[in-house]
Order: sequence, then structure tokens, then C-alpha cells
Amino acid sequence: MRRIPRGAWVLVADGASARLFTNVGEKGQLVLHQEAAIALDPKEGEMPAILPPEVGAKEAEEAGFARELARRLNEHALNGRFQHLVLAADPTTLGYMRPLLHEEVRSRLLAEVAKNYTNLRREQIEQALAPDF
Repeated sequence: MRRIPRGAWVLVADGASARLFTNVGEKGQLVLHQEAAIALDPKEGEMPAILPPEVGAKEAEEAGFARELARRLNEHALNGRFQHLVLAADPTTLGYMRPLLHEEVRSRLLAEVAKNYTNLRREQIEQALAPDF
């Protein structure tokens, strides 16, 4: 059975918030430690060029948030800050992020999980991800 290695990053996100965890578990166990919480700042919301003009403000803000998450992941991967990544996001956010991820991020990606875990407790996220690995 595949495991999430110690030190791997786990990012759970939706269109308005994200939580970044590191696996601190020993001997193949998944024990997440929250490193950061990120929330959408409506003042920073701008319509990304990838969306047609008829897209509503909420969708544009969510796409902009996903773009910012992808930008941060790209930067961290290019600077060697993580070796392994599990990306769990609602399908829409995942769809916005996927084409924006740099090859360095994609090469470190262990799994994409098209589910929204952002409002779950840490223990629930561990339980939800454990059967997949």
C-alpha cells in the first residue's frame, strides 16, 4: 500500500480558503500538522484572463484564489521547499489549478483528490486520506 511520506505537504482547498499541512507521522502513519491557513481576500479578487467575461464575480474570485494557490505552490516547488504533495480540492478549484501548476509541482504530486476537505477537522482529513494511500 502506498503511503504519504513524512514531510509531505497536504494542501486542502476550495474556492475561498485553503489549509496547508505537513505529514509528521512516523513509520508510514498519516499525522497532519497544520502549517498555514489561507483565505480569499475579496479586495484582491481580479478576473483571471482564462475566464470568459460573462463569468460572475464569485467565480472570478474563486478562480483568482486558485491561481494564487497555484502560483505559491509553483514558487515553493521551484525553491525546493517540498518533495511530495497531496492536493485535495473541490473539483472546480482543482480544475482551475491543474493547468497552472509548474512541471516541478506536477513531478512532486503524489495524488489529486477532487473533494472538499477544508471544513473538516484535522483528524477527519487524516481518516479521509488514509484509505487512498
